[in-house]
Amino acid sequence: MSASEQSRLAESLARQYGRLVFQAAYRVLGDAAQAEDVQQEVFLRLLQSDGRDTIESWPAYLSAAASRAAIDVLRRQRRWWRALPLWRAQQSGAAESAEQANLHDERARRLRQALAGLPRREAQCFGLRYLEGMEIEQIARSLQLSVNNVNVVLHRARRRLEAELAERGDTTEIAP
Repeated sequence: MSASEQSRLAESLARQYGRLVFQAAYRVLGDAAQAEDVQQEVFLRLLQSDGRDTIESWPAYLSAAASRAAIDVLRRQRRWWRALPLWRAQQSGAAESAEQANLHDERARRLRQALAGLPRREAQCFGLRYLEGMEIEQIARSLQLSVNNVNVVLHRARRRLEAELAERGDTTEIAP
């Protein structure tokens, strides 16, 4: 595929699936600015690829790419946040509704941190299934795994996440 054809393809896909890629990244990151950065990165990588891949489902491929890139961002952040004092991350709100929002944000942050600690394949499958809402068969096709393998990986991911969250004092059960 020539460079101009690759550019036209990327531009067309960005127009058609840009919002989908943004949403996939936002579900993992919970931050619009970071999700926009991931969105740009996904399409930039597409532009830089050699174009030899045969993609059966662009939405599945782009969602998976966005989820993987967002998980990579979380992993980089996780390394950074270890260096900052814990008290700075835990400022309490004054109003009751702000307190509830803080609790919700804290649980989401803990889940994102635990997700960033998973092995790459488990994090991919978990993100696609529970954050993207993809069906198991779709995940299997997009990651080139068997349906049974996806189920096993998801089971392991849920158990690891539950154990990690329990260590941090959150007894939330991860939905099957």
